[in-house]
Amino acid sequence: MVFILKRFFYDLVMNDVKYDDLILVPFDFSPLAFQAMEHGAYMSKVWRCRLTILHITENMDDMLLMNKKLGYVAEECMDDFGVKPEVMIRHGSHPYLVIKDVAVELNPALVVLKTAGGVHTVTILAGTSTPFLVIQGPPNGGVMKNISFPINFLNKHDEKLKRVIHFNEYYPDAVMHIITPSGKGTVKEKNIPFDLSLMSKIMENQGVKTNIITHDKEKNTAEIILELSKGSDMIVTQIENAFSFSKFLSKYLFGRREKKLITNIDKIPVLCFNQETDFKEIKR
Repeated sequence: MVFILKRFFYDLVMNDVKYDDLILVPFDFSPLAFQAMEHGAYMSKVWRCRLTILHITENMDDMLLMNKKLGYVAEECMDDFGVKPEVMIRHGSHPYLVIKDVAVELNPALVVLKTAGGVHTVTILAGTSTPFLVIQGPPNGGVMKNISFPINFLNKHDEKLKRVIHFNEYYPDAVMHIITPSGKGTVKEKNIPFDLSLMSKIMENQGVKTNIITHDKEKNTAEIILELSKGSDMIVTQIENAFSFSKFLSKYLFGRREKKLITNIDKIPVLCFNQETDFKEIKR
């Protein structure tokens, strides 16, 4: 009963957050968590969203102390980056599961997540339509000059092109680097140049600065994406869906490419979304 009352008290009083237009940053006081908060602060200005830091604890007795410490962190964020995040505390023994549940519950515009080695990170990404920015280091002053978009023109790509146009609205000065197989050696080889030319005209009409990068491999593997994304400020990728597999196979096969991308040695931030993600719901 005491536990229930404490949880009710904190959900009602400490966690009184309006959930629309929200960027969520899971926060555990680690150096990388502070860097994730910095990413979130910069992006909250560009995306015109409020910033919330989420702390997860197993010990409900620590919540008053944690709320006070998080308050200091919020003030520090305000002093350093001009954004004061709201504070949210949730109970749980498995942070990656709590993060996933909160993302589903609140449906934030974005979750900025420090990488947890790949396995738990991809577990969080699965099963939610929320886009996740996975980071391994500090932001480059919030500057976005080069954004990589792996797109496979051998498959349906209309929705992915809409993502490119959408991101151009937030970062109009950035160059969108479209990484795609050339189709060489496939039945669609003759159509690819036409598709790329048409895409260039569409992007030009939308005011998008586009750089098309083609390669002769069958698909966009993690290795190719990372090699062609060197110097990029962000990689934006759609998560490969493996929900048709059994739970056992899904655990080990789902997101193999994404695991390699989000743990890249160049520490490029990777924004992941799935087919259900609707960026259009982000209000500007």
